[in-house]
Amino acid sequence: MELWQIIVALIQGLVEWLPISSEGQAILFAYNFTTIPPEALIPLVVWLHLGTALAVVVRYPRTILDVIMLKDRTLFRHLLIATICTGITALPLYFVLKSSITHFNGEIINILVGALLLITALVLYLPTRTSEEEIEYLETSNRTAAVTGLVQGFSVLPGLSRSGVTVSSLLMQRVDKETALKFSFLMSVPAVLAIFTIEALTGGAAMPAIAPLDLLLIEAIVFIVGLASMEFLLRLARRVSFWKLCLVLALVAILFGIPALF
Repeated sequence: MELWQIIVALIQGLVEWLPISSEGQAILFAYNFTTIPPEALIPLVVWLHLGTALAVVVRYPRTILDVIMLKDRTLFRHLLIATICTGITALPLYFVLKSSITHFNGEIINILVGALLLITALVLYLPTRTSEEEIEYLETSNRTAAVTGLVQGFSVLPGLSRSGVTVSSLLMQRVDKETALKFSFLMSVPAVLAIFTIEALTGGAAMPAIAPLDLLLIEAIVFIVGLASMEFLLRLARRVSFWKLCLVLALVAILFGIPALF
C-alpha cells in the first residue's frame, strides 16, 4: 500500500463531516501529489465516499434498519423527500457541469456558507444571552427535508461541501443541532449510493490501477477515521451551545475557502 493512498483515505475520513469539501481536498491532493490521471480522480473520490457511507450505517444501524423496514415511516418520508429534491438540483448540474467545472469552483461558495453560518450564530446568540433553553428548536419536517435536499444537490459541484451546506441549511431552519447532524449523516447514504450508481451506469466508476487489497485497506481507513470523526462531532455538538457550533463550522468553512480568493 502506497503512502498517498493512506493520506487520501485519511483526508476523506477526517473531512467528510466538516463544512469542507472532502471531494475537493482529496482531488487537490491526488492531482498534485500522485500520478493518477485526471480522468480517474472523480471515480476515486466516489469510491472513497463508500467508506464514510458505511460509517453512517454502522453508527446508526437500528435507525437504518427501521427506515428500510418502514418501521420509522416519518424518517423514511423525510429521507425520501430529501433524496428526490437532491436529484432535482443534482442531476442537471451533474450532467451539464461534470466535464467542464474544476474542483476549485465551490471553495468561494464555502465562504458564503461560512458567512451565513456566522449570521446564524449571531442571531442565535443574542436571545441565548439569558437562557438558551428559551429558544424553540425544531425537528425535521417535510419542508426542512425538501429544502435541505435541494441544497444538498448543489454539492455535486466539486469543492462545495455536502455536509457544510446540509448542516448549515438545517441549523438556519433552527433544527436541533444533534438532529441536524444526524439527519445530514443519514442523507449522505442515499446520495452516495445514487452517485455511485450513476457513475457505474455511465461507465465512470472504473477505478485507477489500484490493487484490490489496497482498495479494501483504503476503504477500511476511510471507514474507521470517518466513524471516529463523526463521533467527535456529535460529542462536540452535545457540549457546546447551538450558536457556538454554528460559529465553529463557519470559521472552518471560511478558512478553507480563503485560498480560492488568491
